[in-house]
Amino acid sequence: MRYLSMLFFIGILFIQSFSYNIDDYLFFDKALKANQRKDYKESEFFYRIYERNYSDSYPLTSNYAKYYIAKNYMDLGKYDEAILYFSRAVYVPEEYVKQETKKTNFFQYRRDYYTGEIYLKMNDSEKSREFLERLVTDYYDPQLMIYEIKALNILRKSNPKYERIYRAKYEDDLSVINDMSVEELKGLSKYFFEKKDYKSAKIILEKLNTYPSVKNEIEIRYLETLLKLNENKKIIELTTHKKDVKYIFIRARAYEQLKDYPRAIYNYNLLDGTEYENKGMYRAARIYFKLEEYKKAKEIVDNITSKSESVEELQLDLYLKFQNRNKFMKYYQEFREKYPENPKLGLYYMVYTKLLSNSSQPWNMADYSIFFTSNYVVRNYIDSLENFELKETFKEQILKNALTQIGELKNPELLDLATHSNNFDLDVTSTRDKITIIDSFAKSEFYKEAFERTKKYKQDIYRYKNLLHNIYPKYYRNEVERARKKNLIPQSLIYTVIYMESGFDRKNNKYDRIGLMGIPKEKLIDKKDYYDPENNINLGTKLLKESYEKNDAMILKTLIDYIYGEEVLKSLNFEIDGDLKLETISDDKLQKEIEGIVYTYAFYSAIYN
Repeated sequence: MRYLSMLFFIGILFIQSFSYNIDDYLFFDKALKANQRKDYKESEFFYRIYERNYSDSYPLTSNYAKYYIAKNYMDLGKYDEAILYFSRAVYVPEEYVKQETKKTNFFQYRRDYYTGEIYLKMNDSEKSREFLERLVTDYYDPQLMIYEIKALNILRKSNPKYERIYRAKYEDDLSVINDMSVEELKGLSKYFFEKKDYKSAKIILEKLNTYPSVKNEIEIRYLETLLKLNENKKIIELTTHKKDVKYIFIRARAYEQLKDYPRAIYNYNLLDGTEYENKGMYRAARIYFKLEEYKKAKEIVDNITSKSESVEELQLDLYLKFQNRNKFMKYYQEFREKYPENPKLGLYYMVYTKLLSNSSQPWNMADYSIFFTSNYVVRNYIDSLENFELKETFKEQILKNALTQIGELKNPELLDLATHSNNFDLDVTSTRDKITIIDSFAKSEFYKEAFERTKKYKQDIYRYKNLLHNIYPKYYRNEVERARKKNLIPQSLIYTVIYMESGFDRKNNKYDRIGLMGIPKEKLIDKKDYYDPENNINLGTKLLKESYEKNDAMILKTLIDYIYGEEVLKSLNFEIDGDLKLETISDDKLQKEIEGIVYTYAFYSAIYN
């Protein structure tokens, strides 16, 4: 009996040694929930205990909690205390720190809005204006939009400048540009260009062109806008006598888009010896590759001094065309190490394995069009993978339970904080812990966050057959299945659209496309809430079916039509069976995006069918 008691006691100690205390998260959540109920005094009570008893809590030490404490003081009307907490520090997410091009940290942006609102309540209009004016941006970021609108609605009451900006950005009223200053117009043109509203950007830039003092400054952006609108003849007309290399490069691009390849190559050659030399050489080589003049393409590529991912990809494609076994084998391995997420790796891998096994006709894969190739490559790639051993240790089960408990609080930001803290003994270099993190988000139905984490861990997860469903998930399964049955189209088609348009973000509103399936605003048929997954998937699938039938059930045409529209669809040179050779697409970015779409569909089809 004594022996059994000792074993029981040791077992309890063992469990405790591997338990994770989440009391601080639970207590912090109590304060949050009290504030949401507008019980601000109870929220203040909980926050005080939280600060006193959990001073080492990660939400507090990371400065995340201080915003909510400040906001509760603001709701209580204790403005001095609120400003004190707002001014102490602001939470900076790890992802923001790692961004190459930093714009505005959402958490700082939100903090600045409420600080401005507090000063307004304190009748300090000058200080309020100082904070609110920071929120009026000259770049496009849909995440910040809600607070910019709020700030503009306050500022426009006392300053007609902000009335004009509000109407131009959020009421599609460009008549106001006649009363705008040059600086306002410049900021607005940049905003619309980044928003991909090139027609509005063009109108504003043409207004700016009437000001001689800035005409030269904005001319390149104007030409780039015309390039996006395929107004190639106008670009050529405007740049015919221009000698500056920037103009020559854009003129060459215009000729290329017109498929006037001799003039495009001639202009790219004019860039030799300039800062645009490598760009011009790469694009000229692509044209020769497209025209199947591979020898000329190779001569140019061999002389490019700055080898980017695109250049090295073209180099590998040329080794395929020349069937150069030694060069391809060598450079494929280097390319794989340098660019592990390049979508063409699947094709290169297939050729590489065929060469290793001395298969007959290993080079044929390079001659097929993208839709056929991607499906063949993906299925063979999946067959070559091993499974990951999913058996959990006791410690991992305890960890998953702790994260799941935090997930049950229905606050994705808290779960995100937990996975970044040091309190949970997570090793983000471990595949097992990566899966634990993804599962904790997915189980909590934080699908956008689960998808974002999967993208972050993609390179590791791609190595295992039974983990691929994390990269290509079937979130919102019931809603998609109901819509599929009603519209009788392939489920993989629906999921590919969701994957590409929103990344499973139900609140998606990028480029005026709404919700999970990125429905264009002009196609919303009534006043339903189209951020609701059921409503969005129903209408999105209905529109997808219309495109599917219009394009004779050709998958690739349907996807391009839905995602890019009829204008882009008609600009591409499809083959009789609806397939497409990527090298015929002149726009690099579009080529990569279509390649990504095709491989996404191929993976969904291969994993689930």
